[in-house]
Amino acid sequence: MKKKHILVALILFCTIFNELHAQKWIVKDSILVFPQGFSSWLKRNNGGVDSAAPGNGNANGQIGSIGTNQGVDLYDFNKDGLPDLTFQLFPSNNATREYLKGIFIQNKNGQYVLDTNYVIKAKGDMWLGGFGDFNGDGLTDYHYIIQNYHGADSNRKLSPEMVNDNWPEKVFINNGKSFDTLTLDVNNLNVESTYAADVDKDGSDEIVAAGRYPDVMNVYKYDKSKKQFYKMLPDFSKAWTSRFDPNVSRYPLFNVANTNNQNEFVTILFDNSYSKDIGEPDWQPYNFRNFTYAKYNFSTQKIETINLNRDSILIPIKYSKLDADDYYRFCIHEKITAYKMDIDKNGEEEIVVGGFYMNNYYKKNFNRTTYGWKVLGLNGKDLTTQFFKDSGFDRGTDIYSHGLDIDETAEGIEMIPGTWGLNPQNYIDGSPTLGYYYKVVNGKFEKALIRDIKLESGKKLDSSYFKEMQLIKYPNFKKNTNALLMYDFNNIKRVSILYQVSCADAPKPIFDKTQYTICGSDSTIVKLTNYSKSDSTIWYVNNKVKATNTDQLVFKTNDTFYVTKIDTNGCTKTSDAIMLLKFSTPSTPTISRDTSNSLVSNSSTGNLWYKDGTAITDTTQKIKPSAVGSYTVKTTQNGCVSALSSPYYFLVTDVINLSANEFIKLAPNPFINQLNFDFVVKGYQRLNIEVYDLATGTRVATKQNLTAGMPITLGQLSAGTYIIKVSSNDNKIVQQFKMVKL
Repeated sequence: MKKKHILVALILFCTIFNELHAQKWIVKDSILVFPQGFSSWLKRNNGGVDSAAPGNGNANGQIGSIGTNQGVDLYDFNKDGLPDLTFQLFPSNNATREYLKGIFIQNKNGQYVLDTNYVIKAKGDMWLGGFGDFNGDGLTDYHYIIQNYHGADSNRKLSPEMVNDNWPEKVFINNGKSFDTLTLDVNNLNVESTYAADVDKDGSDEIVAAGRYPDVMNVYKYDKSKKQFYKMLPDFSKAWTSRFDPNVSRYPLFNVANTNNQNEFVTILFDNSYSKDIGEPDWQPYNFRNFTYAKYNFSTQKIETINLNRDSILIPIKYSKLDADDYYRFCIHEKITAYKMDIDKNGEEEIVVGGFYMNNYYKKNFNRTTYGWKVLGLNGKDLTTQFFKDSGFDRGTDIYSHGLDIDETAEGIEMIPGTWGLNPQNYIDGSPTLGYYYKVVNGKFEKALIRDIKLESGKKLDSSYFKEMQLIKYPNFKKNTNALLMYDFNNIKRVSILYQVSCADAPKPIFDKTQYTICGSDSTIVKLTNYSKSDSTIWYVNNKVKATNTDQLVFKTNDTFYVTKIDTNGCTKTSDAIMLLKFSTPSTPTISRDTSNSLVSNSSTGNLWYKDGTAITDTTQKIKPSAVGSYTVKTTQNGCVSALSSPYYFLVTDVINLSANEFIKLAPNPFINQLNFDFVVKGYQRLNIEVYDLATGTRVATKQNLTAGMPITLGQLSAGTYIIKVSSNDNKIVQQFKMVKL
């Protein structure tokens, strides 16, 4: 029972530890800059509407604020390597239906400054659009499309440009100083979804457009001489029209991420739209029975299709925003909301979509919606419950979801709702009022809450900051980091960037050594060298938690350890495992002297020699001293160091060479009782010796008139070191020897 309590405590500790040290999120705030005179600029370019007093009927522009709509673009407009921002600007002129988009150029400080030279101005709701180089001059052009209308738009007078309830799509050609504006397709005006790519690979981009029947698909190319667009592939639309009759399918939309380029594109369509039995209108979202995933290749000119499942489903009260049980079908938005990925890494890709469910308004006479996520298998199966909890229902999400790798600690990309900070009643089961996203954990999507959010200044942010913030993805915000752009529909002065602190460059725990050895009864201290007081640590010894929040630990036995460190940014890094080995302390070595006057250690390896207490470069078993001194040695075995040996006093030589064929010699050294005295010195047959105690300098013996080969008995002397002075009677010969008596 005691072990169970320890395990529970350990699990609780690790859970709290991870919660307290979750990876931090940073908000870069106040990034939009409106230049001086912006109000007068807006008034000049927007039909006389003043941003300080926009008047009635402008839902997105309260006095003094600048609102926007869903048409937000992130693109490097001036090609300086930094992405720029495009926002629709409210207040607009509601009487003339004039709308503006402003291009905000990013500067080196990371702020976005409105460029008042380039005015994107036309009529209609400027929701979607895109950049490209349509005339091949190297400058960035822009185009936008019009989808739908709200409110007073239904009461406007019909003009020649307004066909099929659409304002004309506009293209803005960059002339180097401003934009030249023209209509994309004045004859049809039914474009619903577009993207730009160099389809014919001639250096200028074309606009690939999906529309309503009969012009289901078109590729528009810019004619430089006529300064207008024309249909580059006349038969392109016919191929699609024959496959997608409006009685069978709704118009195609380029809503699958990372699939549209100059070689091919992918669309998702709503199929089987018409219900003769109840006479429902064919365009209502609920009436579409299935989805079709369609892929087109410009080279082969073939359309490949896959049927996706779309069953109606009973959604319980708690998931319905209007609190009623009802049957719903899932709808896919016209924007890029679908992402193809292999969630569980089994080699089969799935389509992940965030969007809305709609009930059968025409049966129930009351339109209800709810939001959530769908996983559609390319095998025609609905796989939502396999990858999402609660069947993917999520009232906190929005119709415009995003897929982005924003959490570098998770697997694959994360699915992110289009709005954060909704009212608490729009969430289920205590979900947060701040931000959240879904990340893949063990092959399934799990909700991850964004808790620790601060401004770059370090100020903590509360839930009010995120009140109904819209989101778009911001790839490659900085090295190793993707981000989200957040903005308020009613006030884009609140635009900010949210990013998770990158841990890619955070270092692993580093120790003061890479290898540790314990010798005999000793202990060793393992210490972190890249530790600060704000860091948190967990020390694991033999795969068990041993200590926390310390930079060092003492070890006495054979162990394997590693350390997990969490820094102030919540970055978690774990060291490599290190094994500590324990060995016996080596025996103290001894020194002997061989016949070649070399000193020899009795240890064959691991020697370190010292002269007069200072380490020298010699590390072999046998050394040939080059200077007089006291020599010692110690040995290292398996990282353990022995005690120092007893000293051995060594004279460089016992023979003094005076000149050619002349010498004086005393031997042996060391000696016990007797020394042998030998010399050859021209002109001298006898020499004298005096013996001095090296420690006291006292003369302790003398011998006079010694001849060559005569033995000298010094048995009366104590063991020790002595200086023996050899001299001639006339003192022309004076030499000294340092001798050791044993």
